[in-house]
Amino acid sequence: MSAALIAALRALLPERLALAASDPRAEATGLWPEEATAMARAVPNRRREFAAGRRAARSALATLGHAPAAIPMAPDRAPLWPEGVTGTISHGAGICLALLGRSEDWAGLGLDLEPALPLPEDTVATICTPAERETVTQDPSGLLSRRLFCAKEATYKAQYAQSRRLLSFHDLEVTFDASGGFSAELLTDCPPFPPATCFAGHSLQTGDILAALVTLPRL
Repeated sequence: MSAALIAALRALLPERLALAASDPRAEATGLWPEEATAMARAVPNRRREFAAGRRAARSALATLGHAPAAIPMAPDRAPLWPEGVTGTISHGAGICLALLGRSEDWAGLGLDLEPALPLPEDTVATICTPAERETVTQDPSGLLSRRLFCAKEATYKAQYAQSRRLLSFHDLEVTFDASGGFSAELLTDCPPFPPATCFAGHSLQTGDILAALVTLPRL
């Protein structure tokens, strides 16, 4: 697992958040009965990823001072967090991360991990708005399309805790600043978020992994 990635993310995190990691390549151990039910028909790789996410989440719960608890999967496939807790789970490139906080402090959290590779060209139009596609064509690194995808995924997760609405990729338009920060502007109505809401986040790369982080403080 990437110690550099974990350290870089922790340097960005506000206070009152807990980040924990697990290996998604390890055996699918430690599932509680309520969790194992959801994976009864899953292929082995999916079971390992799911179990790693739950192990990381329980480690983060312990950091928050919360007792161990089951984290079942809701019908919409989102984690069902223990009362008083909100969080996000992501896995990719040989690492699984869980980021948790208390729901009295945080309205939503979003974390996404992606390989540091360009998106396939035939998916760029699906992921990127016309304005974003224009910036992608000017990007010498070839990674901007994947960074946009990663930022949108993290934003979707963060807002979903409040809206329970699945957005399309063109419902958000992302712009980056020189320091790795980004703003994801909502281009549609998504109660409780009105159009033109801007979600602030951070994007980073360590080695062959891209990460994006969005935290929504409770107002």
